[in-house]
Amino acid sequence: MKEKSLFDMTDEIVVKKFSSKDVFFNNGIANLYHFLKERDFEFEYELNQNELILKIDSQKQDEVYNQILNTFLKDNKIVYQTDNDRWYFDETKMNFILDRKFDTKGGQKNDLRNGVYLYKKISELGLSREEVERLYLDFCEKTNFKPEKEPNGKLKVPNKKNEVIVAITLDEAIEKFSKYFVSNDILSIDSKIHSFEDGQGSFHDMLNQPKSYKLDKWNALIYWFGGRTKRFYNYSYFIYPNSSNLNALNKFKEFLQISDDKIEYRDEKGKIVTTSSNIDFFKVLNKDEITNKHFYISKSAEEFELKFFMYIFSMMYHIEEEYKAFEDDDLAFLFDEDVKEYSKILFELLHYLSFVIYTDDGTFKTSLNEYTKAYRLIQFFQILKENNLFKYLEDVLIAFSLSQGSKELNLNIQHWCQKILNFSNLRKEYYLISFNILRNDSKGFGKLLFEFEQNYLNHILGGKDMGIHENSKIVGDGIGHFCAELGDKDLLFKLRSVKNYKQLVSYFKDLKFTSLKNTEKARFTNEFNESLESILETVEQNWEIARDYIAIYAIDKFKSVSFAKNQNK
Repeated sequence: MKEKSLFDMTDEIVVKKFSSKDVFFNNGIANLYHFLKERDFEFEYELNQNELILKIDSQKQDEVYNQILNTFLKDNKIVYQTDNDRWYFDETKMNFILDRKFDTKGGQKNDLRNGVYLYKKISELGLSREEVERLYLDFCEKTNFKPEKEPNGKLKVPNKKNEVIVAITLDEAIEKFSKYFVSNDILSIDSKIHSFEDGQGSFHDMLNQPKSYKLDKWNALIYWFGGRTKRFYNYSYFIYPNSSNLNALNKFKEFLQISDDKIEYRDEKGKIVTTSSNIDFFKVLNKDEITNKHFYISKSAEEFELKFFMYIFSMMYHIEEEYKAFEDDDLAFLFDEDVKEYSKILFELLHYLSFVIYTDDGTFKTSLNEYTKAYRLIQFFQILKENNLFKYLEDVLIAFSLSQGSKELNLNIQHWCQKILNFSNLRKEYYLISFNILRNDSKGFGKLLFEFEQNYLNHILGGKDMGIHENSKIVGDGIGHFCAELGDKDLLFKLRSVKNYKQLVSYFKDLKFTSLKNTEKARFTNEFNESLESILETVEQNWEIARDYIAIYAIDKFKSVSFAKNQNK
């Protein structure tokens, strides 16, 4: 059977087909399709579940390619002019002028010299070296521009090759760079390819391709569209939606309306602050009473990922308001005015999607991790929202963040986020942080922790340990209240020393002894006694679960009662 070609010739039309591959290629297909819809390149194209199809006049395919690439370079400021000036030789004025410098994102100096700036021999300009030097010195004197000189005092202008840099427009610079960048139909993965990665690793690093790997220029174009546009980022973390179902990927990305620009906001003093992310957490999560303008700050990929899915859920949950502002005619026709149906379709699209997080840690060690549990996570957020607990996620993140000094490495918040993303037990992180909270007297988890954990145990962990959790909450509350009345943390810290079931029993004997010595402050209820009896009878094999939950709720109750007592003084 003949192998299917990327390019099928039909009379005078070249049919180019791009099928699903890896995450960057898939995103490139969706992004290019969206790009083409916004412009008129005078050729036919269509996207289906499996591929993007372009139908181009065979005589114009290079012209079309260059138009797309040049527009891409300009729109994404791959080649751009800085705010700093430099000298150029103006061929119209036949004199030197000042104009803005050019630069390339992620590029090298050679890319500027060879690919952007236009050098001309002074002989082509009809000038001698002496004439150019005189014009240059006159220009420097008039503009207070310091003449560029060699260490021996000789002028650097013109250069050793008797060349000067000629003034060109941004469009001319982009066209020149485009020809330099794509000089052949088949491209090697070299530094020019890397320059499109904006500080990230090269394609062969991310996709594990051999250095000898070569790309057809059209495939390279798809990769450029997919690698650096229409993805979510926060400093060194990048999240790409992904699907082998290209229609699903495109529809979801159109709903997200991803901007590549960093979000800005005004602080309390009215100063404009530029964030490190293109996700407007404040605008979206504000509808869920999460009003922290610094919420975008994440110390780990896992924290950013969890916050990202909170953002996605909020957008989908508040779809009615978003729908009213939606301006895409195609989507409006597709979903009509049935907002609930639109929301349902978006949730169903999650079945087809995964999310790939790319991390650049600054040490040339990069990682790609694919998350495939978004649908289930969003479902859990829906349950939290229905129980008025979605905002509580922010409270937990704040409690974790404040539990350690700003200069300390806080791995607990990273581990907690990781466990939520993977639907693992969260108890141990609450336990460890609770003692940090007690030691540092920082913000506690608050009374909503019990309800949040009950929902998590029930809907995520299948109801496991809910009985122990309930009894431990009652016992922990009693111990915390008693310690607050005593004004003593000793009984709380002693819980950390419990290493087995026998020691747990001994701990409660010490508690009883201490309460008998302080009967006027010991107010243990019948419910407390019944729950304690149940724990001692049933948790010999699960003593650690009981100890952890008792400590968590004892510390939280201690903080709340102590705070109330201090307020009443």
